[in-house]
Amino acid sequence: MKPKRRSFLSLAALLFPLLLSCATHALAQAFPSKPLRMLVGATPGGTTDIVARLIAQKLSDRLGQPVVVENRGGAGGNIGMDAVAKAAPDGYTLGMAYSGLSINPWVFKPMPFDTLKDLAPVSLVATVPMFLIVDPALHVDSVRELIDRAKANPGKLAIAGNSYASVSHLTAELFKQRAGVDMTTVVYKGSAPAWIDVMGGRVAGMFDTVAAALPQVKAGKMRAIAVGGRQRLAALPDVPTLQEAGLPDFEIRSWYGVIAPAKTPPEIVERISREIAEIVKLPDVRENFATQMLEPVGNTPGEFGNFIRAEMRQWEPVAKRANIRPE
Repeated sequence: MKPKRRSFLSLAALLFPLLLSCATHALAQAFPSKPLRMLVGATPGGTTDIVARLIAQKLSDRLGQPVVVENRGGAGGNIGMDAVAKAAPDGYTLGMAYSGLSINPWVFKPMPFDTLKDLAPVSLVATVPMFLIVDPALHVDSVRELIDRAKANPGKLAIAGNSYASVSHLTAELFKQRAGVDMTTVVYKGSAPAWIDVMGGRVAGMFDTVAAALPQVKAGKMRAIAVGGRQRLAALPDVPTLQEAGLPDFEIRSWYGVIAPAKTPPEIVERISREIAEIVKLPDVRENFATQMLEPVGNTPGEFGNFIRAEMRQWEPVAKRANIRPE
């Protein structure tokens, strides 16, 4: 090879990463130049949809382009998130994921996408803790009393899950495993029918989100004996956390976060992440979240990625030990 050609190729090899970086930076600077879409792996009207529409509207205001919400519910959120994973990685397709994203890899076989390889975490938007609720007529005032009652009556008490392979369902299994109790798990199609059986004494209790269960608890129809967050709730300061109740390292919550297709330019991912971090600080957003007992987060892509991996590590042994498979 001639010296001049070798020099040219060497220079090109040195300059290519710089040119690629400049091109990517220019793309990020020009972003967005057209409407975006946010795919939601849930049906309209639920908390995931509500959070998605609020964030989409605020993103639209800040980016200067419409952010259109598309609901693609089904398969525990997999249908919507699979569409995100297979979309062009240009920043114009986002997804509003929820807790099922970290559960589904251990429940659905095969998965239509690889959660860690095919999706780029953008930001954890909000979390909501879980209540452990019981029938007041059960005369159980604490987690310890529930555990003692279950151990004294093996196989005779039941615990509910609000839907199959949900956080509610897996938390019930995790509780049984951690507490060492033999309880029958009864899974329902929604919180409302499960509540009816809790209040009717047909099941001893269940785990459900604070947002869903709080009205029933305040009305005295169900009793909250523990909350799954790190801290007690201001709304019910007398209800201890699960850790205070004697179950160490037991922190349970549902969550909602924004994702993008893998290989979306990092500059675009980081920009959207920064926008979300600012959005969740807005007074009207915090007020909206507070009405649903949501705790705003708004973290970095790296932090959200670590969070997803930690959630997956928590749910893998629970799902396997309980032999949970899609119905």
